[in-house]
Order: sequence, then C-alpha cells, then structure tokens
Amino acid sequence: MVKVIATQRGYFGGEIRDLGASFDVPDDLWKDKDRRPSWAKLDPRHAFGGKGDHDGDGAVGGAKAPEPAAGAAEPVNVPADWRNGSAVERKALAKAISGANVPNAAEADKIITAYVEANAPAPFGDAPAPEAAAGPQGNGVTAALGTAPDWIAPGAQEPSQVD
Repeated sequence: MVKVIATQRGYFGGEIRDLGASFDVPDDLWKDKDRRPSWAKLDPRHAFGGKGDHDGDGAVGGAKAPEPAAGAAEPVNVPADWRNGSAVERKALAKAISGANVPNAAEADKIITAYVEANAPAPFGDAPAPEAAAGPQGNGVTAALGTAPDWIAPGAQEPSQVD
C-alpha cells in the first residue's frame, strides 16, 4: 500500500476524500498512472521507507541543487570548456561553487550552468552611452543665418532712407 494525500476533494475506495486527507492506495493501482487518483500525491512523510522527504523541498525523492555557500569570499573561475571535463571534475567544480557535495554529474551540471548564467555579463553592458551628433542640423542654413521670423510686428521695422 502507498500512503497518499488528497490535493483536492475526490472519491476513492467508497469514500469521499477531502483536501489534505491521508489514505492508502494499493501498489498496483498507484503504479498505473491511468488508474490511480490524479488528485492525490504521494505522502512525503511515508516515502523512502518512512524516511520522508530527503532534501526538505516538499517534493518526494531526488535532491535539489544546494544553495550557494553563504559568504563565499571570491568567485569561482569556471573554464569555458567545463562541459568537456570528466564527471569527477564537474562535481568538484560544483562543490567549489555551492560548498556542498554533489550526488551526481547531472546535478553538478545544473549548479555550474546556473552559476555561469547568474555571473554572465549583460549583453552590451559595457557599450558607451550614445552622444548627440555635432554639427549643423538640416542643411546648415538655419545654423548660419539664424531663425527667420514668420511675421514682423507693425512698426518694428522702420524704412531706411537712402542718401
């Protein structure tokens, strides 16, 4: 028998199961994904022979990537060809990044990839700020002569006398 928890209200085994209700499902029924109740999940307290959730992330089984070590003084130098390294080398690199032992190479790859992506420089982050173009705008006449008024106020321009 598998111990499960209802994730929503449902009917199983002749009873209506409310949200959060814990109940047993036969092993053969639980193994068949089409026949088992889709609204139930494995109870992590009873998984792994009663040892429960291994890493405390609320999910049953597996291991989540460890958080980076608090107060890591200096950044880790990750070589560009780190993917070509052996499993032992990648696990050692992941341990240097996270500060914890890594169970396998796949988890090590996840840790290294996340570290590389988090520390990648922003694209065009070092580009200079755009500057205004120097020189005349348009064809240069306005810059050379100044802006001509659209109209002249009455009396503003006195006729000049020719001698």
